Amino acid sequence: MGLNILGGGIAAILIGAFSFYGGAYYQAASYDDLCLDLGGGRNPGDHPICVVAVDVEKALWLGPVQVTAENLTNLEVDRSTEGQSRVHLALKPAIAAAVNGFISESVGGRIEIRIGSELINTVHVAEAVISEKFTIVMTDAQAEQLALLITSGND
Repeated sequence: MGLNILGGGIAAILIGAFSFYGGAYYQAASYDDLCLDLGGGRNPGDHPICVVAVDVEKALWLGPVQVTAENLTNLEVDRSTEGQSRVHLALKPAIAAAVNGFISESVGGRIEIRIGSELINTVHVAEAVISEKFTIVMTDAQAEQLALLITSGND
């Protein structure tokens, strides 16, 4: 009788251990799959951290949201005589949703606008704006830099 209880206890412990190991293995595989779907990979040394490589210099940044040529449906530049340009951006719906979400969360705060690592402007967010079209005022040189960056397709 005592051996049956002991055998049942050992079996329960082994089943629990194998279930735990199987679940941990499944979770690791799912995490790696999700990380690869995001365009990332593992750190050197096989550390379990999802790393998504981002080339900061090849994008327009609206706060933490990266905008590249693939995210735009249109880009137009209106030049003025005062050395300032208005850059009109039409974003694809997915990236527009990210920008709009960040703007909504930033009401009362500030958003940095950058081309690569260069700060173009810092704007105060008075109210949430839900749109796929944005206009940014910048110098003519900055507008040229952005247009070149976008039209080059981020090569």
